[in-house]
Amino acid sequence: MATQQTIVDLDIYTNNNEKSDNYGKSFARIHYKEPVNLRGICLHIASHGSPYTVDTMEGVVKSVITATLEKITEGQGVKIDGFGTFRPTIENTPGGAESATDFNVEENVVGVHIRFIPENEKFERITSRKFLEKCILRKAYEVTYKTIRHKGKEVQVPVFSAIISEDKEP
Repeated sequence: MATQQTIVDLDIYTNNNEKSDNYGKSFARIHYKEPVNLRGICLHIASHGSPYTVDTMEGVVKSVITATLEKITEGQGVKIDGFGTFRPTIENTPGGAESATDFNVEENVVGVHIRFIPENEKFERITSRKFLEKCILRKAYEVTYKTIRHKGKEVQVPVFSAIISEDKEP
């Protein structure tokens, strides 16, 4: 696998929320790229000289996914060494129940979520500032966002983008 640092393009945006203490200040976001699907990640692994076929890798990963979901539905977390742990969490109704006796699963549990906790072993840190050391960050685009309502929620959508860096090398 590749061990060199990779370039991560950033979108630079200005906070336009007049109620914010940070109004008018600029911040960065990772420039969005379309996610790589399972086949794409298997092709990427194969490009590094893996002895396994793309179909074999894809089959193994699909089996891991199926088994992980089975264990999570049983209430058990799954740790993938060197990557992280997937564990189930519960979303309760706001305010909860008045007491343990009053708690009703059908009424008080809104959903079950899967939480991912990245690996944090000594040599495998893929979190926060340690992960930052693996990346080269580069200002790439200046982006202006507009807040709109979508399906009852406020979301920000880009309305303008300008290239501010064309460097290909760090």
